[in-house]
Amino acid sequence: MEVRILVADPISEEGLAVLRQGDAQMDVRTGLSQEQLIDVIGGYDALIVRSATRVTAAVIAAGDRLRVIGRAGVGVDNIDVDAATRKGILVINAPEGNTVATAEHTIAMMFALARWIPQAHASVSRDRRWERQQFMGMQVAGKVLGVIGLGRIGSQVARRAIALGMQVLAYDPYISPERAKELGVELAEVDDICRRAHVITVHTPLTRATEHLIGRRQFELMQPGVRIINCARGGIIDEEALLEALESGKVAGAALDVFRSEPPWDSPLVGHPRVVVTPHLGASTVESQINVAVDVAKEVLRALQGEPVPHAVNLPALSPEELEKLRPFLDLAERLGRMYTELVGGGHRRLEVVYSGQLAEMNCSPLTRAVLKGMLDPILHESVNYVNAPVVARERGIQVSETREPGAGHYQSLITLKGSNGQVGDRTVAGTLTGRNVPTLVGIDGYRVNVDTSGYLFVARNVDRPGMIGKVGTLLGEHGINIAFMQVGRKEVGGQAVMVLGVDDPIPPQVLERLAGIEDLWDTRVVYW
Repeated sequence: MEVRILVADPISEEGLAVLRQGDAQMDVRTGLSQEQLIDVIGGYDALIVRSATRVTAAVIAAGDRLRVIGRAGVGVDNIDVDAATRKGILVINAPEGNTVATAEHTIAMMFALARWIPQAHASVSRDRRWERQQFMGMQVAGKVLGVIGLGRIGSQVARRAIALGMQVLAYDPYISPERAKELGVELAEVDDICRRAHVITVHTPLTRATEHLIGRRQFELMQPGVRIINCARGGIIDEEALLEALESGKVAGAALDVFRSEPPWDSPLVGHPRVVVTPHLGASTVESQINVAVDVAKEVLRALQGEPVPHAVNLPALSPEELEKLRPFLDLAERLGRMYTELVGGGHRRLEVVYSGQLAEMNCSPLTRAVLKGMLDPILHESVNYVNAPVVARERGIQVSETREPGAGHYQSLITLKGSNGQVGDRTVAGTLTGRNVPTLVGIDGYRVNVDTSGYLFVARNVDRPGMIGKVGTLLGEHGINIAFMQVGRKEVGGQAVMVLGVDDPIPPQVLERLAGIEDLWDTRVVYW
């Protein structure tokens, strides 16, 4: 079936050119209503939007083939990410393409606010008045700027403000002191910023945690004459509380590029004499629109080809360098997950994923998702992928944890799965990469093995005594099943062991039943590596 991409909002020609270079069919159909989008989305594998099209739960439910939703921009407020995640649909944005544009707009808004440029312009050009005293401004050099949210855009705003001679306070719970020192900013809590800053700008996403992050209590803490800027998302600042602070004189002025409801025709902030407003222009530069369109087009094509993407909203955030290091381990992790399920059966209760050696130093969240995909795929009827695997596991009450160990024994890196389904004791499987990144099974239940070729395996526990492999080989030979290789993992002579035989074909159930009847041989299973 041909892969199809629907572009539902206008994006730059450069972005469309990238999509045309792919193998997918691209349709540009802008201005669709919700009903029209629901009617057509079932025929597409990918959807690309900007901010105009709302990708609701109903749209996602109708997307029977939908695998990727791309947002040509940063915010995904118009996409039901939770609904997409539950359905295993990847949501991608383009967070880097408009970073500089939005940071520059924030600085422009600060200057407009500090020197009352829009009001002075209107007074001269519209009212034909020349009143210099009325527009006495504030010098930004030497002032304290509070940056709430020190991500890509907030960091760029901080750099520019420092170059202007400002002292920068920043709040971001995810920024380390080392990173703050590198940027030249002082980390502070929101309340402290409110008390000390002359200008406050917000650069966080709009979430339940950040909604009304700046509200009445925060305005009460601020010093008289503070100036407020929002070029991030409407709703981070309580607009009603902001209006009250403007009217009381606590806030000297506000510069707003975004509102909770857009266009904000019912907001008394629009037209207020001490408020500078722009119509969501943060990313509106020619360069920015080209960048975000090209970025999201490339990411969507990668996702459709099954390649990892760095800017997936509902996957762990990783740099391209981190992804490149983890990429060879994804197949290994998924194979181990599948092997684990085939060994223990269903009814998983808990799973511990142990990363040893070099992997212990890396962000292995994508690998854990690959393990869960491999583990859940054989036992569920629904689609399980890297996106929804953690959700599916959580909904089924599986406790998943990650452990890191600096040493990996004989290996540079090792992944070990440990867990139980509540019916049998703890089981483990372990694997590594050998040679030219070949996925290799190196451990079953603590017994060392070495399987580096793909195919069917007969795995059993046995007593380590002469003749065991011969009995199994003879029985398989009687039924025309060829053995590719044999291995035995043991800890002591004459004790328990693990037998692993590579076979060219699946072993029929009746043959497996006869194998299970061999004395001192048990836990007989056919698995695929």
